[in-house]
Amino acid sequence: MKLPLSVYYITLNEELRLPESLAKVAGWADEIIVVDSGSTDRTREIAEAAGARFVHNDWEGFACQKAFAASLCRNDWVLDLDADEVLSDKLVRTVKEVFSKPVDADIAGFRMRWVLSQPDSRHPFRHDKSKKILRLYNRKMAAIEAQKGSNDDRPRVKSGRVVDLEGDVLHRTLISLEQMERKYCQLSSEQARFMAEKGRKISSARLFVEFPLKFLKYYLLHRQILNGWFGLSVAITAANRNFMRLAKARELQMLAALDKERARK
Repeated sequence: MKLPLSVYYITLNEELRLPESLAKVAGWADEIIVVDSGSTDRTREIAEAAGARFVHNDWEGFACQKAFAASLCRNDWVLDLDADEVLSDKLVRTVKEVFSKPVDADIAGFRMRWVLSQPDSRHPFRHDKSKKILRLYNRKMAAIEAQKGSNDDRPRVKSGRVVDLEGDVLHRTLISLEQMERKYCQLSSEQARFMAEKGRKISSARLFVEFPLKFLKYYLLHRQILNGWFGLSVAITAANRNFMRLAKARELQMLAALDKERARK
């Protein structure tokens, strides 16, 4: 029996991680939507084989892409998943139990706990800070704001309450340092353009403190210190992403100001 909810993904070249995630939802979700921004691998073939509707949409940032994917869903209740996120068996049982009967009218969504779980068990990256995120929500009561260039892809609750679910989302996030570096380079560039367009001021003082503060956050608070030399590498790479989004935004603002000055002359 299919549950009255839609699952949506946004993808780009996810043939390695998408199959496991799809396998956990294909048997019971009423609908699966995969919005892709230009994959050149087997992502489309894998999605359609699992019964998903595959749609191409040019990339305009995480927020726009996820808002577009949600707009294609036919059900009010939607589950937002990335290709590297796999529902645990316990969470699947919990979701099935919740939707086996009418959901209370005042519930806007459900939070689930995200925990690190590597695709390759040999990998030295094994410890990270878990968190709870709202990803299963009613589109009539919560929505993602589709701002072009924005990476803030969290649904905002307009009315109602949010309830925690038992069970975990297994986050198969990191394949390699090279993959992480490529991803963070894209993220920092997109965030920088968004910040520059919004006219956010980047002070020199913040630039000087951003890297060390973010490094300590990832290395200590996110427990990368437990991952040895690899955790040190991850903390440095993550802190550098935060620093570079500010540096790139400052550079874009500087260049835009020079162009305006030249245009006046």
